[in-house]
Amino acid sequence: MRTLKNFKAQKLILLLLIPSLAGMMVFYFIPALSSLFNAFTNHHGDFVWFTNFIDVLTSGAFRLATQNTLRFILISVPVNIVLAYVLAGFCQGLKHKKIFAVIFMIPLIIPSGAIVYFWHILFAENGIINRILFQHGFDTTIWFSSPAAFWITMLVFIFKNIGFNLVLFLAGFQLIPTEYYEVAEINGAGTFQKFRHVTFVYMLPTTLLVLIMSIINSFKIFREIYLLFGRYPHPSTYMLQHFMNNQFAAANLQRLSVSAVMLSLAVFVLVLGVFKGTHKLTDIYD
Repeated sequence: MRTLKNFKAQKLILLLLIPSLAGMMVFYFIPALSSLFNAFTNHHGDFVWFTNFIDVLTSGAFRLATQNTLRFILISVPVNIVLAYVLAGFCQGLKHKKIFAVIFMIPLIIPSGAIVYFWHILFAENGIINRILFQHGFDTTIWFSSPAAFWITMLVFIFKNIGFNLVLFLAGFQLIPTEYYEVAEINGAGTFQKFRHVTFVYMLPTTLLVLIMSIINSFKIFREIYLLFGRYPHPSTYMLQHFMNNQFAAANLQRLSVSAVMLSLAVFVLVLGVFKGTHKLTDIYD
């Protein structure tokens, strides 16, 4: 009788999962398999193996996009994490820290169009920043088509994502037992020693989560970049998403599929490396 009930329960679970599984098949698995097929075939459907990969890797636009994307991740992600960590530590001592967390989360719920309009007001050719620079005797114009576009992109990324990281760090700080700090003080530990042996160790899992989410969110900033700079921005701001978007607009499915496959593998390797590095740090401190 119990076996029959378990069978009915499993059957009901499978029935309830069918809509989700169907959505995963249609919007994820089938497109992924199609991309793999296109990456190794030509326009006629004939297998050309790694010819498409060589074509993309030798493309100057792809190399520029890869270089800019790596540069953006290596600079903006650590800066965003450090700023969020410092702000979370500062908010720990505040009475109304939840209010500050909500304020920093506001950019996440603001539509992208409103965010882009805000940055246009600041950095337009006749915007607020350039007017201030002109009034103080600076001849430099910070504009979307100048090399400063890269740093504007980084500011937009930090502005949009720092609140999310702040909330995660605040939650992580709440999980650290206060007794450990008291024991450390009794044993004569200073501020740095308490950070190294208590805060740093217990915040490693949270920091790992924040790092992975920041890497993922760094690829999501393309929407704002596209609205600010268009399809062909300044060379310092030309990202992999621009390259892929332009290949899609040109209906070049082979280049688009190769780029998607290589980007997915790169993100997988990057996240795997973060996991490995965090596990090694955890083993050292254990």
